[in-house]
Amino acid sequence: MIGRMRDGWRQFTASKPGQRFRARYRRNQRSDQGSSALRKALVIVGGIVIVITSLLLAPLPGPGWGTVLVGLVIIAGEILIFARLLDRAEMKLRGPAQRAKIAWMNLPAAVRLSIGTVVPVCGAVLGLWALLSIL
Repeated sequence: MIGRMRDGWRQFTASKPGQRFRARYRRNQRSDQGSSALRKALVIVGGIVIVITSLLLAPLPGPGWGTVLVGLVIIAGEILIFARLLDRAEMKLRGPAQRAKIAWMNLPAAVRLSIGTVVPVCGAVLGLWALLSIL
């Protein structure tokens, strides 16, 4: 299973930007030709559950937004519209992400360390505050 995931990741990263998710969708459709509609429905429901749970838990510390993306990628493997949406989003976000990466790398190491420490601590405090205010 890990080998299959690794191969899937290699194929994904080797795909042309702006067409990665559609290529993944086509690979999934070819490999799933003998599988049932129930399996496809369960995969889609699983992706939706991951997205909704991640959105609900996003204020708490942890990988909230990363898991939203994982859920969307799972759904995009089964629904072409989502694959097209993620391909467009990748192309739109590519430039800003590259500029942010360059800006981050140009910061002094002490500033990056401070940000990397302060942001998670503030997220934990905010999450704890939100949790306690609900109770």
